[in-house]
Amino acid sequence: MKYAFILITMFLTLSVHAQDDDDIAYTLDMPEAVVLANGMSFEEYLLQQVLENAKPLSARTKTLDYSVTCKLEKDIDLKKFPHRRVVTFAARLAGYGPIVSALREHKHFGITMAEDVHYADGKTTSSNVRMVEMKQKLTDKQVASFLKHDKMLSANVYDKFYKKVREKVKDLQKKRKKKQETGMKYVGSYTANEKTFFVVKLDNMTVHIADGCWQIARLSYNEGQNYMQYEFREIKPNLYLLSHGTAKFYIDRAKWPKGYTQMKINYTYR
Repeated sequence: MKYAFILITMFLTLSVHAQDDDDIAYTLDMPEAVVLANGMSFEEYLLQQVLENAKPLSARTKTLDYSVTCKLEKDIDLKKFPHRRVVTFAARLAGYGPIVSALREHKHFGITMAEDVHYADGKTTSSNVRMVEMKQKLTDKQVASFLKHDKMLSANVYDKFYKKVREKVKDLQKKRKKKQETGMKYVGSYTANEKTFFVVKLDNMTVHIADGCWQIARLSYNEGQNYMQYEFREIKPNLYLLSHGTAKFYIDRAKWPKGYTQMKINYTYR
């Protein structure tokens, strides 16, 4: 079961990317001198505002209706990889057998799935789950398995983003108390759609913060060649929800075949 989880997570984990930096036009204003009480830095003040104003999605809106489209691609030969027999057996026991077989059969793999989601009182309900496009031919059983295990598309990722930022801030604050380098700094600000956004770097994570409502407007994460970036849009007044994005992961581990997986996702709110 453990190996199946590792393999499925590698290819189906919900990690999305916003538009590339070149696709978003803004002028970054360099940091200004700001004096705060108790020696607090400006980046600490901004992050404090984000975390103090963070509320669960259920507290910000009662209902939401949206559609999610997810494009999954890979270019990696999985016919030979460590513990492949154990992984395949465990995946079959967990109900992921058809998915693993599809990923192994096609080195160049690509599918696009979509579904409609209704969010109400903290719970999500999916409908019209469908396969939009396939780069290669899959069996009916494989298609059905992908559509059956698509829970990531309807997951409440809003709360997960704030949890991720909170955990990152706590980790860097511990390092700062120990006089260790944190990579935490205020980068600057810019204006878009008559709103001001502050940019804070948290080591290998960068967060764009909307002034006033203190919502996360953009988040990116880089580690070596791997990157994840997320774009948020103001769906309701002072409520920024995930809009679109991409993630790309390169497999660079000993005894593993070289290659990459990529995911693109789009949310359309109604």
